[in-house]
Amino acid sequence: MQEIILFSALLSEMTFTWYNEPKKWSVNQTTINVHTDKNTDFWRKTHYGFERDSGHFYYHSLPGDQSFTATVNVRGKYNTLYDQGGLMLRTDENNWIKCGVEYVDGQQFASVVVTVNGWSDWSVVPINAPEILKLRTRREKEAVHIDFAEGEDGDFQMMRLAYLPITKRSNAILVGIMCASPNNATQGFDISFEDLNITIDHYKNGSKMAFWRAGSLFSSSTSATTTNNNTIAQETIDRLCDRLQSATRSEDRRDAVRGLKGLSKKCKLEVGTQSMNLLANTLQGDRTDLDLIQLALETLANVVTYETGNDDEQANLPQDITVQFTELYIKDKAHVHAALELIEETDFNIRRSAIRFLTALLTNCTKELQDIILESGPMGVSKLVDLLQDEREVIRNDALLLLQILTRYNTNIQKIVAFENGFERLFEILASEGGSDGLVTVEDCLSVLLNLLQNNVSNQSYFREGSYIRRLVDFFELGSIGEKRWSAQKVTNVHLLLQTIRILVSPTNSHQNILACQRTVSQCGLLHRLCVMLTLTTIPADVLAETINTIGDAVRGNAENQQFLGSVMNTTGEIQQPVLFNLLYTMVAGEKQSFPLRISILYCLQCYLYKNDLGKSLIVQTLLPQTENVANQYTLGHLLIIGYLSKDNVASWCSGIALAHLIADNQQFKEAILKVVLAVDQAQAGAKTLMEISTDLLENSSSSFHTRVAVLIFLCTWLSNCSLAVQAFLSIQNSISYLISQICGQLVADDREILIQSLCSFALGLCLVFNNNQIPSYTTESLERLINKRIGIDLFQEKLETLSKSEYYSKTLQKPQLKLSKTNDMILDYEFARLYKALEGSITRMLTSRQMNSTENSLIGPLSTNLYEQQTSTMMAHYHDLIRKQDQQINTYKQQEKQFIDESQIYKKKMLDLEQNLQEVKDQYSLLKLSTKQGPDTHNELATICEQQRRELEYLRNFVAQHQQHYNSTQPIENGIEHLNLNNTENHDMQNHRKLQTGERAALTARITELQEKVNAFEDRYATQNDEIARLQLENGVLQEKITNEKRKVSILEGVESQMHGLIDDKARCDSEYQKLNSVYQQNLNEQNDLLVLCSTYEDHLTNCRNIIQSAGLTVPKFLLDLDNN
Repeated sequence: MQEIILFSALLSEMTFTWYNEPKKWSVNQTTINVHTDKNTDFWRKTHYGFERDSGHFYYHSLPGDQSFTATVNVRGKYNTLYDQGGLMLRTDENNWIKCGVEYVDGQQFASVVVTVNGWSDWSVVPINAPEILKLRTRREKEAVHIDFAEGEDGDFQMMRLAYLPITKRSNAILVGIMCASPNNATQGFDISFEDLNITIDHYKNGSKMAFWRAGSLFSSSTSATTTNNNTIAQETIDRLCDRLQSATRSEDRRDAVRGLKGLSKKCKLEVGTQSMNLLANTLQGDRTDLDLIQLALETLANVVTYETGNDDEQANLPQDITVQFTELYIKDKAHVHAALELIEETDFNIRRSAIRFLTALLTNCTKELQDIILESGPMGVSKLVDLLQDEREVIRNDALLLLQILTRYNTNIQKIVAFENGFERLFEILASEGGSDGLVTVEDCLSVLLNLLQNNVSNQSYFREGSYIRRLVDFFELGSIGEKRWSAQKVTNVHLLLQTIRILVSPTNSHQNILACQRTVSQCGLLHRLCVMLTLTTIPADVLAETINTIGDAVRGNAENQQFLGSVMNTTGEIQQPVLFNLLYTMVAGEKQSFPLRISILYCLQCYLYKNDLGKSLIVQTLLPQTENVANQYTLGHLLIIGYLSKDNVASWCSGIALAHLIADNQQFKEAILKVVLAVDQAQAGAKTLMEISTDLLENSSSSFHTRVAVLIFLCTWLSNCSLAVQAFLSIQNSISYLISQICGQLVADDREILIQSLCSFALGLCLVFNNNQIPSYTTESLERLINKRIGIDLFQEKLETLSKSEYYSKTLQKPQLKLSKTNDMILDYEFARLYKALEGSITRMLTSRQMNSTENSLIGPLSTNLYEQQTSTMMAHYHDLIRKQDQQINTYKQQEKQFIDESQIYKKKMLDLEQNLQEVKDQYSLLKLSTKQGPDTHNELATICEQQRRELEYLRNFVAQHQQHYNSTQPIENGIEHLNLNNTENHDMQNHRKLQTGERAALTARITELQEKVNAFEDRYATQNDEIARLQLENGVLQEKITNEKRKVSILEGVESQMHGLIDDKARCDSEYQKLNSVYQQNLNEQNDLLVLCSTYEDHLTNCRNIIQSAGLTVPKFLLDLDNN
């Protein structure tokens, strides 16, 4: 009888680890429940030719020469060919045994697969589909006994005696449960493993003693020692740390680390604080004891990770405990470098454990680990990239997870990964895993790809120039995309592929890069594939929405791509219709469609209309009055009007925004749609213009908030820079009254109503700025007085500025891309936000200047009641009218000045981009110097980069010349204004003089008719005249001060010119840096050529030496004879 000696729970507890962990599994007191993943299996070569190592294996590690017995009861719901589950023994991927139940041709079999030296064999025994199959495996040296029993009460019978090579004690043997579903068509099956026991046998003095039983995995015996657990654990950890530090025998050190590993979850805090440095030093020590290193890596990984929901984890720990342990470990950078070096080990367990440990460190302290890895040089990152070529899928997949974190938000690491041929290796994995139809590995690859391209101009250019965009076309094959059933994994994969394309053509990229990528997307046929997806009915809604967004980015601002999208026809229905028509119909009438899909259609339409005057004109034509036959046909314009008048909030808001984009930045289209007339009823009796209907929608109390916002955005876009539209709006009864009533409404706490008030203020301000004064009751002066009287200038400006302080405004202005998750987000639009930002200042300046003029006028009160004072008042009124006109000219000059300053800022940004590009060239050149793979290809790449920088410098040089010419052109305007001011002053002096003479004659006549009373009255009137002249001179001084201010502005512009010269000097320095860089490159090229010449000369010398030895009759060394072969 075996004698079983039970140790305390803390020492006897076995630790189990997943190899290919399933998505769904759980453990209770006595049972392990698993739902298998599809396309999982264990097999090597024989008969089928393939190798599979993807099955699920929940194992415990034992010394390689250990004898043991393992038993388990298996209960499964097998339903698909080759569904399997049971026990497994494994030393490595080429040597293992699995036994259990396998489902073949609708029947259960007791099955054993023995794999030795990379070749598998298979044997089966039919069974009667028992509810439970009991399994027992017993290993004694190289022999493995395999028994099975049907049912809980069945007797064990031998199935096979197999050979499994015995390994060294330092090489672990893994034992545990196994299950798999090799069929790709299945969704997996449920299987349970009950009463798993592993009995470890030790031989001492010829007697057999079993002393470590896996019952502790489910045992409740630990409850008896609950009160003493902390004390026991602390004492145990102290002893194990002392043993690890002082032991000289490798076996003792391994046992100590194995004990620490067993406690690293239950006693994470104690193990981490006491053994961290000891374990880190172990990784830097002797590399021959691989088993010890593996145990140290696994223990450290347990310390720096925390599995939420795992009962084995220590409770009541600080939330950032893993981060604290990570910071403690990386405090000494040598510890991280040691873990990096272990990745180069070819041993499977060492390499995998090192990868997982580094992944855990990166997860906790990403930025710090990235910096340390970069400090190790490009080869540190290169080691990690090389892992993608590992033929072992598990290693490769773990490396992908590591690279996902490593490449996140770090431009330098992203460049190194791309430089180390990272794109090529990722595409090789994508192709081998089945592209968009692949499993989670494809998702991991695409996530790394997104990281490499995100906000990295250099990598985006390399990706485009390396023809990788063309290789994306293969992932959108019609046969794959057109499938009726899409798995959740495929949806995720296609989403990531679409996001990759969107990153390349994102509106936030540089204009040059966007156009280049858009051109490539179109030329390689990728845009065509995406448009074909729009005609398929099997595409999931969320994938279709992302596809539409991607198409929008691909055509935005590109005339050729926009024209192609407009020409795509949907041929799947009975009547061929443009794809744009079908999309717009879904946006307007698709109330049952998902909100993201309808918003994506709006964004695609915005991109189609962006800088596309031809496309806009075609839609505007459909809005204008048509013949009867044409009017009965639905067009894009009709759909927009239908949506605009719809009671559906999404349809009305989207259509209003689309109409705003239709007329944006084009005065011709704004004036054209003034002719649009819509009939309220069939008899055309209630026909109204589009402007009138828009105001009706605003005044309608049943209109929703989103509808009113859309109408106001449309009206503001329409009114801006279009005096005829302002005239039409002012001619509508109650239009201005409605705006004023909204602005003057009672104070409300609702953010939405405050936003409406701000939009109404903006609309009223546009009527003030772009008024052509054709409506007598609403001239510019009348509107100004109305605002001042009914609202107040200060309150109006406060309402106007409210929009700029709104979070909706700041969020909308960040990116042109339309990203709304719910209907409540339908507020503002990017183009409207830009319009508001450009014109809000003009409205404020106009009101302020007019208020200042009114104040000046108020200072000149009535002079007297006599005729002379009336004539003088008339003269001053004329004088102020002239000043007002000059103020208008000055405002025009200010706008030109602001435009010039804005263009100057753009130029400064261009110069900063140039400096950044030059720094990127320096970084890439540094990589070329550090890399050991220098060759012709890398030098050609540097030459290409230098040529690209030369073209950019030439572009900026032309840009500077254009801006200098523009600045010179503004000088005549400035001088003309100054000259005009001086001439006007002289003319007014002459007019004043003439009018004063007339006043004198009238005064003398009056005195003669009054019998020449009071002779001295002439002297009094003469003194009064002198006072008036003095006052006029004072007014003239005010004007001269304004002229002085304008001259001051001229000096400011001269300062800007000097700044421009400074920028030109900076560009010259950039040219110098470029020349230096090119010189260094040429020097390196010459050194390489000299090295080649030296090698050739050395080879000639060796050949001569060989000939001399042969001529002397001596034996020629082998390496000289090999010269011809090489």
